[in-house]
Amino acid sequence: MATLAKKIVSPVASGARLMSTGGGGASATAGKHAEAHAKMWANISYFLVLPGVAIASFITFKNESAHHEPPPEFVPYEHMRIRKKNFPFGDGKRSFFHNPETNPLPDGYEVEPHH
Repeated sequence: MATLAKKIVSPVASGARLMSTGGGGASATAGKHAEAHAKMWANISYFLVLPGVAIASFITFKNESAHHEPPPEFVPYEHMRIRKKNFPFGDGKRSFFHNPETNPLPDGYEVEPHH
């Protein structure tokens, strides 16, 4: 029985020994190699990714502001905007993230949207 337990535990213990970072197998060049790759990925992040996100944000903002459309005409359907209870803040009619230009109340838009 003891030999069976030793056969089961032995691979686990040897695997833990192989995966440990302490002493033995690591060379000095492995640390320099990892440091060089870390610097490379940091440079890629700073000089490729961040400018790419900035350019994409600018293009998106420019394109979206160019074709801003008014909200659709309000139609008071009975099955939409049913309020059985008031909201627990404000006057109870507007949600927490209410936008008066895009979100109508049950009786219509509050303000006329500007373009």
